[in-house]
Amino acid sequence: MGISINEISVLEAVLNEKFSKERLRFKMSVHFVKDRMNDPRNTPAITITELQGIFNRLTTVYLSQLMRLEHNDSFNVRCTKSDINIPCAISKTKDSTGKDNRDVIAITVMRKANFVSKDPIEFKV
Repeated sequence: MGISINEISVLEAVLNEKFSKERLRFKMSVHFVKDRMNDPRNTPAITITELQGIFNRLTTVYLSQLMRLEHNDSFNVRCTKSDINIPCAISKTKDSTGKDNRDVIAITVMRKANFVSKDPIEFKV
């Protein structure tokens, strides 16, 4: 059984609530959710527990680096335990008060041990 869209929505909501003071939001792209999350090439299937752990470790270890990334910066999150890779990008906007907001957009997800990222920035979790 795969990950449901509702489970991803809950994961996003939990992360966004946790990092609202930092003005950091997480969004999973349509490609992430519809095409790759439950793709049969991910063997074994990716679980919501694995994704929760990856994002928790990412934000625990690399929050300050995430906050320094600029608009359109891209990076890869590589889980060294599960071989899950999540290429991401930053979308940075300003609110009405001039404060920065950052969206971490998870572009895709795959379980692939030999994944070669084109991104110079990689966060190993």
